Amino acid sequence: KEQERICRELGNVDGLQASLGNQALILKARGDLDGAMKLHKEKERICRELGKVESLAISLANQSLILNQQGKTLEADVMIHEAYDLASGHGYETLALQIKGLMN
Repeated sequence: KEQERICRELGNVDGLQASLGNQALILKARGDLDGAMKLHKEKERICRELGKVESLAISLANQSLILNQQGKTLEADVMIHEAYDLASGHGYETLALQIKGLMN
């Protein structure tokens, strides 16, 4: 949260999206799926604005995992495919392979 506060204070949106993603992973590990999803959504919005394709694909993949845990398999499937398409379409081959593994 301190990193998030500093990034907001400085207007460092790239650092902010990274901080939000890290916090979301912690919340998910603690079982707060709604809180994690909220942070991932904010990260997604920032990544789209900044054109941060790799970070966007990671956020979408993480959101897909949460949706799947919540039983929202159709939404999860759409999101994981978008993540894969972004990663593979922009040359992030290692990430694309990781996402492909999640799809299976």
